[in-house]
Amino acid sequence: MAARAIDAAALRTVHVSAVPEAQKALYFDENRAEMRPNLVFVEPTGAIIFETNEAGLKGGPLDPNHKLVVVWGDSVVFGAGWGWPCLIDRLAPGWQFLNGGIEGDHYANILRRAAEFNRRHPVSLNLLMLGWHPFVPLPPERRRARRSAARSAERRRLRPGNEDIRSDLTRFLETVPSTAVLTVPTALNPQIIDRDLSSFIVEGDDRSAFRFMGKVRYQMAGQRQGFEHIVERNAMAREVCDTAGIRLIDLFATFDTENLADFREHFIDMIHFRPSAYPLVAQRVYDGIQDLLA
Repeated sequence: MAARAIDAAALRTVHVSAVPEAQKALYFDENRAEMRPNLVFVEPTGAIIFETNEAGLKGGPLDPNHKLVVVWGDSVVFGAGWGWPCLIDRLAPGWQFLNGGIEGDHYANILRRAAEFNRRHPVSLNLLMLGWHPFVPLPPERRRARRSAARSAERRRLRPGNEDIRSDLTRFLETVPSTAVLTVPTALNPQIIDRDLSSFIVEGDDRSAFRFMGKVRYQMAGQRQGFEHIVERNAMAREVCDTAGIRLIDLFATFDTENLADFREHFIDMIHFRPSAYPLVAQRVYDGIQDLLA
C-alpha cells in the first residue's frame, strides 16, 4: 500500500487550553508581534475552541475559491472562541471572513499587520477596527489641568495614545484603499460614566457575568477617561474616512447603550461583546458592507 503524502500546510499543533489568559502566550509570537500559524486550541473534552490557519489568522485554511475579507483589530475583534467575524461567512456566500484580531494589540501594530498581510495575500476587503490600545489614563492633576486650561497645539489637546491616529490611519488608507473602517463600541454612555457601577459587576458564566475591563478591577475614576478616549478615537476615524471617501460602519452608534434598559445587554464588560451578541454583531457588519460584496 503506497504511503499517503502529507500536506505540510495542513499540519496543526494542538494545545489543550480552556483558559484564555494562557492562550495568548501560545499563539502570540512576540518577536514578530503576530499570531503563530497552524495552531488548534481545544477544550479538555476535545472540543475545538479556535484555530489559526497557515497565514496566522484566526479561522480555517485560506480558500482559493472564495474572495477574502480580513477583520483587523484587538480583543474586540479577537473575541471568545472563534469570535464574531467568522459568522459573516454564512451571510455572504462566495466570501471567506478571517479574524485578524489580537488581544491587547496596539493600533499601530494592527495597521502594520494589515498592510504587510495585504502585500502578501490577495485580500478583497479589509475591515479595520483601531481598538482601544494604547489607553493611557491621565493622573488626577493632569485631568484637572485638561478641564481648566485650553491648549493651542492639537497634539497636546488629544488624549495620550490618540495623538497620531489621523496621520497613521490616513497613511494606511492611502496604502490599502480596499478597506472599510469599524468604529469601536463600548457599553459606556454619557448617562452612566459618572455613576458608581460597582453594583452591576457580576461574577459567573458568560451568560450572566459582567466585568469592568477584562481582569481589571472596577475603577470608577477610569470610566469617563475610557469613554472620552474611545469617543475621541472614533471621531477621528469618522473624519479621516469622510475625507478619504472610505466606508465607515459605526458599531459605536449601532450598539449605543444610552437608551437600553440594561447597558450590559450586549457587553460582557465595558469593552467586549458577549458571545451571545456575536450573531447580531456579524449581521450589523454585514449590513454595512453588503453592497461592497455584490
